[in-house]
Amino acid sequence: MQIFKILFSLLLVLSSTSCIKEDIINDAVPEEVRIITNTSTIREGDVIILKASYFNEVAQIETRTLTWETTNPAVLSVDNLTSNITGVAEGIATITVKVNGNNGELSDSRTITVLKAGEPIPEPTPSDGEKKGSLQKTSSYVSSGDFTIVETSSGIRIDVADNYRADTTLPGFAMFLTNNPNSLTNAYQVDAFDDADGAHYTGAFSFTVDGVGINDYRYLVHWCRPFTIQVGEALITDNE
Repeated sequence: MQIFKILFSLLLVLSSTSCIKEDIINDAVPEEVRIITNTSTIREGDVIILKASYFNEVAQIETRTLTWETTNPAVLSVDNLTSNITGVAEGIATITVKVNGNNGELSDSRTITVLKAGEPIPEPTPSDGEKKGSLQKTSSYVSSGDFTIVETSSGIRIDVADNYRADTTLPGFAMFLTNNPNSLTNAYQVDAFDDADGAHYTGAFSFTVDGVGINDYRYLVHWCRPFTIQVGEALITDNE
């Protein structure tokens, strides 16, 4: 019996430590400023508040002074104090937000169409504002598959494709949305082995995520959660 206990303990340790690849993890990422508000069309006279965030070298949001610019104030004006944009006249203009980062100036831009007052704003097509990505494994565990992310009335929906795979033997499997693929700090858990509805490992599936904006996160990742080790990563990009 004592020998059995020892062998069982060794197997448990080996299965757990198989998830560990490094004791020291570099969690630094490039700093960035990002326009969060998902607006591409307004009308003359409409006033919209644009939200943007500065993310530091570990992808945490910091308060910094943001500067807004417009390429055509006769079409679309911007108020630096309130971050409001106002449709002035029919046309197209590009709004840019800038911030002084720790390693120089950072910027992000959004092209916005201004329609005539009273003109209906076209219904968005399925691809408008849609994001996409493709998981690639970063360890010996299986992690692969394509996905798209679309905006919903209450948040976002992540649609994984038929080629989606997550390793069923992974101890402590979990999927996260994050701005830093090297850390779980401020990450948003989407799926996990101990969820009430279990985890999805293979094939097409949809995850509904309420209260999250389509521009809030930059990565979708798979992690070995008990040992906080990343095993798969996907950069979220525009579906153009």
